[in-house]
Amino acid sequence: MTWDEYYEKFYDWANSTQISRISKLTSFGSADEICEVAIELCNESAATRLIKKAVAAGVTFSADQVIELTDALNEDGMNSVIASCECTFTREQLDDLYGFASNDVFEAAASRSGINYYEDDENEHDPEEPDDDFFVEPQPKMGFFSKLAVAFGIASVFDQRHKKHNGRCDGDCAHCPPHYGYRYGRWYYGHHHQHGCEFGGNKGI
Repeated sequence: MTWDEYYEKFYDWANSTQISRISKLTSFGSADEICEVAIELCNESAATRLIKKAVAAGVTFSADQVIELTDALNEDGMNSVIASCECTFTREQLDDLYGFASNDVFEAAASRSGINYYEDDENEHDPEEPDDDFFVEPQPKMGFFSKLAVAFGIASVFDQRHKKHNGRCDGDCAHCPPHYGYRYGRWYYGHHHQHGCEFGGNKGI
């Protein structure tokens, strides 16, 4: 059966007939048509048998056609089609082929393409990330009122240091620092102080 006869009737046959008639082929057509049929068979074993017969008959495939066949053939078929093709592959195409053929066939294809695939892969590094220890995040600029508030805050701190409480009740309850103590038979809290009575408490009040 010639390729033209096979290809003309291919889509009229059941899948089982498409596969069984492969063994009857005595000639082959274009690489494009063979790739199309191999993919449409939806059977790795049958597609591999078709491609290996085509390769044995002298059909060669382009790099793009080889990539198209990756989902149609098993490893044996990919080894056959890659080893027989005379084309070269780009780095991206080799990335697509990686894992679909045996290592020796893949390395031979990369070498034929002038690419030392594994060495080039090791030499590819991500751009250096800035060291977190030396990275200084830019600070937002402060406006006039922000600076004024900071100045008042610093002045307030210094003022508090100069007016350190003497540790006993001075009657100025409105400005009493945070504390708590014991008064009228129970604990009371002043200004949400959390621990200990710093300024007298049940001892000094």
